[in-house]
Amino acid sequence: MGWPSLIAALLLSASGAWLGKPALVWASVVLIVPVALYLSGSPAYPFVGIIPVLALVASALTCRMVRKWPSFVGVGIFALFLAGLAYLVIE
Repeated sequence: MGWPSLIAALLLSASGAWLGKPALVWASVVLIVPVALYLSGSPAYPFVGIIPVLALVASALTCRMVRKWPSFVGVGIFALFLAGLAYLVIE
């Protein structure tokens, strides 16, 4: 697990939200859970790991709605989380 799984989870969740298929978003949740558990063990940021999981679960639950923007909000939160994580790793 690592960056390839995070990027794959982002692509899966975005495509699942776009196509209205919650199974793709649930697959991205499965990919992100090990990383979230690893990040939640950090003493500096103990609750940060749960944020992307909750955002993707909310996105999966709202995926079949007529309006797709709630699903994209969850994917956007996940994308912002990945951008922040990448910033912390690079810096």
